[in-house]
Amino acid sequence: MSCYHPLMLSERTQVLLTPEQRATLERIAQRRGVSLGAVMREAIDAYTAPRRRSRPEALEALCALEAPVADWEPMKSEILRGATS
Repeated sequence: MSCYHPLMLSERTQVLLTPEQRATLERIAQRRGVSLGAVMREAIDAYTAPRRRSRPEALEALCALEAPVADWEPMKSEILRGATS
């Protein structure tokens, strides 16, 4: 959930909603104790956020890096050395 300070908000946009959409958003806002605008900004943030990859996609992307790998113990030692230096 993003947090917006009133001074951060400088753009006004008009959106036409159906009565059902408005009622749903108002219920959500009331239940969470926030404004209708806050609910709408959060929905926009969720919609426009970079998409998270599925596990198979993430594995495929990692394999595509062709990064050098070793057995776990030597890699663990290298990671620990890097963390302490």
